[in-house]
Amino acid sequence: MLFCDLVGSTAIAGQLDPEQWRETVAGYHRAAAEAIVRFDGYVAKFLGDGVMALFGWPQAHDNDAERAARAGLAILDAIKMLNERPGHAQLAARVGIDSGLVVIGEGAGNEAEVFGDPPNIAARVEAAAEPGTVAITDATQRLVSGLFIVEERGAQELKGVERPLQLYRVIRPSGARGRFDVASAAGGLTSFVGREDELRSLINRWERALDGEGQVALIIGEAGIGKSRLVRRFREQIAETPHTWVEAGAGEFYQNTPFYAVAEMLRQMLSEIPAENHFEQLATRLTGAGLKPAEAIPLIAPLLNLPPAYPPSALAPDQQRRRLLATLVEWVLGAARAQPLVVATEDLHWADPSTLELIQLLVEQGAGARLLLLYTARPEFHAPWPMRPHHTQINLNRLSAGTVRTIVAQVAARIALSDETIATVVERTSGVPLFVEELTRAVL
Repeated sequence: MLFCDLVGSTAIAGQLDPEQWRETVAGYHRAAAEAIVRFDGYVAKFLGDGVMALFGWPQAHDNDAERAARAGLAILDAIKMLNERPGHAQLAARVGIDSGLVVIGEGAGNEAEVFGDPPNIAARVEAAAEPGTVAITDATQRLVSGLFIVEERGAQELKGVERPLQLYRVIRPSGARGRFDVASAAGGLTSFVGREDELRSLINRWERALDGEGQVALIIGEAGIGKSRLVRRFREQIAETPHTWVEAGAGEFYQNTPFYAVAEMLRQMLSEIPAENHFEQLATRLTGAGLKPAEAIPLIAPLLNLPPAYPPSALAPDQQRRRLLATLVEWVLGAARAQPLVVATEDLHWADPSTLELIQLLVEQGAGARLLLLYTARPEFHAPWPMRPHHTQINLNRLSAGTVRTIVAQVAARIALSDETIATVVERTSGVPLFVEELTRAVL
């Protein structure tokens, strides 16, 4: 449940005539609704200058709490943009979010009514938030832990709520791509089990790439099946072989952002370098790959939102795009000539069309390079390139009952679970390792 309300609306309304105030509120409502819908939320109702939204109904996702928090931040950004318009009233809003069980059904009218504690708690959290911030309860924080940079606001007494609630202020996304990144950072990964054959297949492909036979490996599997874990284990296995590894993931919320995964790779490459040295580092890497920085940087810099340091390209937009694609392909192939290279891109099912076009060019032109193109995707993804002898597709199946029992034992550690409990976990999780780990922790 998300509640958003304007701060000091009575005073602002007193400074405007009713028509101006109506237009101001309508513009704010539109901006808030667009932010909510962008993250697949449902605008339940407008309450004066307030907005109530649901995430998880009528459509549920595996990350509705994350979607709500991102929507809250997007609402605040949208209000800042409204305030930049000449003559626009200076607005500020507060956002409160809570997670929990509700019943949704028809009330006195035809609109869906929400029954339960989360609507009341979210409204109280919003009232307790500071202007221009997003506040969440501990129930929501447990669901988004590690995905956002947050600030503890302490336990607070909220009107109509029996016990004090621990609140957090959401500052910004942390950069973690999902629960796997969060678990990895926290050291919460179990031992690698059940994917030995798939790992050997990847290592065989890597050995061929080292001999100059470029390889493409596509790992297919449903959510939580262990695609990212296999990639991580493969990287550990080849760590002692001199090579370059670059990786990124297509973003669930950035499917309409051209070259999103490519820009993420470039940002990671420059992340540990002071901003004033970004152009120097770019130039060094481009030169090492056999490209001319003065020609390549004007094409690449916009992906990173870097200030202009070279004369802008004089090419038409469609020509710039084609030249950018060619430059990126030349860069990858040139880097592979200097040292064996792995380009790992996860979640191709969310990839934007521009990123997929670049990937297809690399797949077609990388056969003669010391290059391994490593991709992951869910089953709904269909590769837009034809299969070649140097391509392989690894389909990850669900784990066996014996492997599931091994994972349960690792998660439970020193706590002995009954055979009946373990059997229930095996049955309920159907061999999906993420579900095995989460359900076991829930049981514990």
